[in-house]
Amino acid sequence: MHHIFVNENIVDLANKSISLSIENDGETFNHLVKSLRIKEKEKVLCSIVPFTTSFDYLCEVSDVDDDKIMLTILEKTESRELPVSINLYQGISKADKLEFIVEKAVELGVNSITPLATEYCIAKIDDKKSDKKIDRFNKIAKSAAEQSKRHIIPEVKEPMNYDDLMKLLKDNANKGDALYNLLFYENASEISETKRIISEMKQKVLSGTSVKINVIIGPEGGFSEKEIEMARNSGLYILSLGDRILRTETAAVTALSILMYEIS
Repeated sequence: MHHIFVNENIVDLANKSISLSIENDGETFNHLVKSLRIKEKEKVLCSIVPFTTSFDYLCEVSDVDDDKIMLTILEKTESRELPVSINLYQGISKADKLEFIVEKAVELGVNSITPLATEYCIAKIDDKKSDKKIDRFNKIAKSAAEQSKRHIIPEVKEPMNYDDLMKLLKDNANKGDALYNLLFYENASEISETKRIISEMKQKVLSGTSVKINVIIGPEGGFSEKEIEMARNSGLYILSLGDRILRTETAAVTALSILMYEIS
């Protein structure tokens, strides 16, 4: 079943219909008609933008014209979002790796992704090309959200410096939700601490507590000792993913997969 995101202004709840056209959303229209060759009676899952509801609409294609698709709303369906908010701060790596991480992070349930400039970053995001690259990352995020039937499209944000992130996390430590700042480090001691923290988060979720998780992953070169000390001074949990040294893209996918499995 196909999945699309549509703006709320083309949804007619009174008549239980959604009218998608070249004029109001040419990109989605062309994707359905030209790429997917959608036909009448096919089912389509529609998520509504802006994301102000906790459900999606299961629809059926009632008519396909040269410039318009009519969808009939059949029922509401519960969204597939995790019961926690996860924000990934990913050490900047080579473009193809970063694209892979964005795609997989969205599939695994993150709410946002922020490229992180650290001391050992080999790759850089040039200021002059930043907007173009972030735009591409967001297109990848949207495609991954459609494929995995996410209720929201996670945002890929502008790059951030490590020092600024530490200050932000330290300032937000005592605000609002149960906040867990998790930095995964290849030289962290025992994985038992990782298991303990995840178990604690899971219990909070089960008790109905609103939980927010910030996941910080280093670039290909890892974190410097200075950066780890800054993280400790900012109150972050310095956690292990096991005895093996993982590539940056593997570390991101592993950490998010564990969280998704344990907290779903």
